[in-house]
Amino acid sequence: MVTAGSSSELIEVAEGRVRLFTYDLSRYRRLNGVYEPAWLPVFYNPAAVLSRDFSILVASTLDLRESIVLDALSGTGVRALRYCSEVSNISKCFANDIDTRAYELIVKNIALNNLQDRVEALNDDANVVMYKLKKSGVRVDLIDIDPYGSPAPFIRAASWGVRSGGYIGITSTDLASLSGVRPLTGSRRYWCSLTLTDVPRLIALHVLVGYAARVAAELDRYIEPLTYIIGGFFVRVFYRIRRGARKADSMLSKSMGYLKYCGVCGFREFSRQIEEIRCSMCGSRISYVGPLWIDGLVNQEYIEKARRSLAVYTYISSHNQLSKLFECQTTEIVDRPLAPYDIVQLSSRLKVSSPKIEKVVNCLKSLGCKTVRYCGVTTAIGTDCSYIDVISCVKQLTST
Repeated sequence: MVTAGSSSELIEVAEGRVRLFTYDLSRYRRLNGVYEPAWLPVFYNPAAVLSRDFSILVASTLDLRESIVLDALSGTGVRALRYCSEVSNISKCFANDIDTRAYELIVKNIALNNLQDRVEALNDDANVVMYKLKKSGVRVDLIDIDPYGSPAPFIRAASWGVRSGGYIGITSTDLASLSGVRPLTGSRRYWCSLTLTDVPRLIALHVLVGYAARVAAELDRYIEPLTYIIGGFFVRVFYRIRRGARKADSMLSKSMGYLKYCGVCGFREFSRQIEEIRCSMCGSRISYVGPLWIDGLVNQEYIEKARRSLAVYTYISSHNQLSKLFECQTTEIVDRPLAPYDIVQLSSRLKVSSPKIEKVVNCLKSLGCKTVRYCGVTTAIGTDCSYIDVISCVKQLTST
């Protein structure tokens, strides 16, 4: 419905426990029905509700009390509004956007939800806001970075601006650059060497976390990943960040490394340093993807809290999907690097029919290997089995 707002293009929509004005997407569709949220005067993507539901649920599990949240790239203000409306341990939110039209819409949406005493609209550059809040003594407990594209330009300011022991949530929608589809762009943005593999979204996830870790380390800080989600067009990660130069050094030596990958035969394994340049399986030149994060991506304590919190958030539209995600992530607690494989892609490379993923997992476990399913990529697993063992299980299961 068209509202009585300042523009006849505004409509009122509901998401979670809030209502908000946003621009009518139907007015920005092409003749072929295609639309892009970035074409709106103020960005709002209804398809990203999964990411926002995930964020609300994760925030409810964090060690927050009367906490302050910064939604640094707020658009319509929907994230900040939902944080303050739906997470009981958050007392104040800053909703910032550099665009004046976005700022004016945020003010409207704050009033629409009667949250003037808890949500404050800001109209400035996101990095400037993070440094200003830090300088003014505001202890920000959670900084949410949800850009259209790469979060790289904002991670340093977020790492500096959040309190020690606070939390950062980052989204990336530039999967082509993160995953190696556009390796030069990704290398430029995330300071790493990239090549296209058969597990592109998992590479994107590990590269993003690794970049966040290296930026934190430059500031004598270290990170602790809590959970992640992989959507159709995005990856999102939450992590805790603390001060400590020695622990930052330890993080870099233990949790950072490379993926050795052969594009000819498919061999891969994680390595903490660059070693041989020839594939040990076929002799072809090997690629090193990284530096990237090679350690665990989920924290058992927070995953269990998130599963319990689901009982409170039965109203969210992504409830069933998030329930499956956190159930899956309870099996993904790892204490060592696990090389990623897409079983369908590997089967295609071997020219065999793809076996059931769970059967491959069980076969590798029977060999004494740590093996998990990666959540968000239904055909992917992680294992510390050798490449020969993985091939053997796939072939064995195909022939039975």
